[in-house]
Amino acid sequence: MKVKGVVFDFNGTLFWDTHLQEDSWDRFLEKYGFTLNEEEKKKYIHGINAKDTFEYLFKRELNDAEVHRLTEEKEVIYRSMCLEHGMQLAPGAEQLIGFLAESGVALAIATASAKNNVDFFIQHFPLLNYFRPEHIIYNDGTMRGKPHPDLFNKAISAIGTKADETLIFEDSHAGLEAAIRSGAGEVIIVNSANAEYNGYSCRQITHFNQVDKTLFV
Repeated sequence: MKVKGVVFDFNGTLFWDTHLQEDSWDRFLEKYGFTLNEEEKKKYIHGINAKDTFEYLFKRELNDAEVHRLTEEKEVIYRSMCLEHGMQLAPGAEQLIGFLAESGVALAIATASAKNNVDFFIQHFPLLNYFRPEHIIYNDGTMRGKPHPDLFNKAISAIGTKADETLIFEDSHAGLEAAIRSGAGEVIIVNSANAEYNGYSCRQITHFNQVDKTLFV
């Protein structure tokens, strides 16, 4: 299969921020008196739509205004931590993206992040050098979150490739389920946090220079 389109998840994939996400969530959870174990975090936080996460935490349905307020409260903590720790794209990511762009491969991002975080990432990373703004698909509240494939489906549609000729890079378990459900021709696991991926037959990488470039020629 020659890959004609590539869709990247962002957090934990293009930006290795899992430790910052963990720390910012822990601070938020502590404020409200919540305690989650690692399995709950994997199932209800990582890569998950914010509305689903907060409704699980507060055990009730939340309106859009409540979800927006809680999301921004948590993300203010997260963005502050990003600036404190410094920000750079994942190892080898910019080199691979540059190669793909020069090779004529259509590129998109599909992230569960909300718009304020996407704007923050665009401000601090050279994303617009490679990704058209309309190809950066984010959680705008109109789509089901991962593990549903909606974000990836929209990204694939935006770049105009067929699902079976598209490659998706993803790190979270919910995101992997979404990528597989999208019908993507190939899914590659970006193991940015030394995690376990039992049950997945997808190839794994720990550096973007490990990607087989013959997939694109």
